[in-house]
Amino acid sequence: MPMKAHESPGDHTDLLAQQIAYYRARAGEYDEWFLRQGRYDHGAQENARWFTEVAEVEQALAAFCQQHPGTSALELAGGTGLWTEHLLRTTPSLAHLTVVDSAPETLAINRERIARLAQVGDDTAQRVEYIEGDLFAWRPAPSEKYDLVFFGFWLSHVPPERFDAFWALVRDCLAPDGRVFFVDSRYAAQSTARNHQLEGAGATTLTRRLNDGKTYRIVKVFYTPDELTERLSALGWRIAVHATPTYFLYGEGSAAGV
Repeated sequence: MPMKAHESPGDHTDLLAQQIAYYRARAGEYDEWFLRQGRYDHGAQENARWFTEVAEVEQALAAFCQQHPGTSALELAGGTGLWTEHLLRTTPSLAHLTVVDSAPETLAINRERIARLAQVGDDTAQRVEYIEGDLFAWRPAPSEKYDLVFFGFWLSHVPPERFDAFWALVRDCLAPDGRVFFVDSRYAAQSTARNHQLEGAGATTLTRRLNDGKTYRIVKVFYTPDELTERLSALGWRIAVHATPTYFLYGEGSAAGV
C-alpha cells in the first residue's frame, strides 16, 4: 500500500484503519479460521495437527491461570470470544474480566458466546465488561490494574514501531505481581486460508481476503521465540516464550518492578 501524503514513516494511520475495517467485516467468518472450516480446511491430517497445537496452548494457559490465580483480568483484542470463554472457564477465581476490542461486530459475537454460558446456569456473563476501543488509543483509568493481561493473536498486528509503546500499555495495566500471557501465530503457510499467500517471514504487512473476495491490507509481523525474548528482555520483561511445532508461539511472565 503506498504511503499517503499525510502519513509519516512509522505512522501507519491508514493501514491501521484498514486493519480495523478488515476485522469488522470479517467478524462473522473469523471463527472459520480457528475451527479450520471453509477456506481454512487443509485436510484431516493438517487440521489434526492444528487442533493438537491449540490444545497445547490452551493447557499452558490453564496451567498458568491456576499457578497465578487472580480476581481481575484484561483481555486486549478479545475478538469473538474464543479465548474469553477459555479464560472464564479455567480461572474460577476471576471476579471481573474486561474485554477490549475495536470492532463492535466481534464484541457482539463475544457477548453472545459468553451469554450462552449463562443459559446453562453459569454466571460468567455477569463477570465480563466489554469496551469498544482502538487499542492504539485506548487507556484504562489510572486506578484500573489487573492481575492478568491476556491477548491472543494481537501482537502480530502491532506495527514494529509501536511495539515498545504497546508493551508500555501492558505494563501500565498490571497490578503489583500481575502477569501477562499471550498467544500468536508462527510463520506457517497452512495457518491461513488456501487463497492467501504469505509474503515472507520478514514482511510486516500482508493482504487478507474475505469469503466474498474483498481484500484488505493489514499489519502482520511473524516473530520467533528468540526474537521476542530478546526484544522483551531489553524492555525489562521476564517473559518465557514457547513455540508449538508448527503453528503457534506463546509467552508468559511479568515485568521487572511489577
